[in-house]
Amino acid sequence: MAGGTARTNQNKDNKLNKDDNKSEAEQLAVDIRGMAGEIAVCKYYNKYPDLRIGPNKRGHDLTLGELRVDVKCTQYSTGYLCAGKNHIPQSGFIYLLAVEDDPEYRLAGWQWSETLIQSQNLGQFGYQHEQSQLRHMDELDEDFK
Repeated sequence: MAGGTARTNQNKDNKLNKDDNKSEAEQLAVDIRGMAGEIAVCKYYNKYPDLRIGPNKRGHDLTLGELRVDVKCTQYSTGYLCAGKNHIPQSGFIYLLAVEDDPEYRLAGWQWSETLIQSQNLGQFGYQHEQSQLRHMDELDEDFK
């Protein structure tokens, strides 16, 4: 909670409102969920989470070997993996979806950046894949678990 709150405050101080349609409480919940999802993925892979507060200029949350991972979180059990419209395809980069099932997180799957960031996947909230379109976690686990 402390990390998510610090992210919300830092974004507010820098006038980086992620979604102007969300109340402050809703944005706080998103930031807490995001931080918790990142920690859950790091715990799963036995990695130390990046707890720094500030702009993430690296563009990813953790690395698994040479693979850069951007963790995306949702509170919805059937929620989509979403990447912003400003994202670009990158080699060696994946998006991983963590689904909040309070107090636990389920790792729903992942997708290559080059596969997700394509015009046919562009929707209202950015580039989107349903959970059924994601690659199975076992594919990552073989190399990194």
